[in-house]
Amino acid sequence: MVDVIFCDIHMPKVNGVEAIAFFRQQCPSVPVIVMTGRPEISGATDLMRQGVVDYLIKPVRPEELTEAVRKYAKRRVSQDEAKT
Repeated sequence: MVDVIFCDIHMPKVNGVEAIAFFRQQCPSVPVIVMTGRPEISGATDLMRQGVVDYLIKPVRPEELTEAVRKYAKRRVSQDEAKT
């Protein structure tokens, strides 16, 4: 079971935007968090409209990453519990 997906936008072999669209289609209830070293306001806005729950700018501090995992994993677990 996957609780949170982290994805970069600019990767060597995969287009991050296409990967995010795939994740949203295949597992719509799993939160997707973007991490990028090339922040773009319009890109962030578009991704949030596609269902990305957070947009972290690299370098990401360990505390920031830990907090994002806790926050969205808890949300995911709560959603799953509500379904049962």
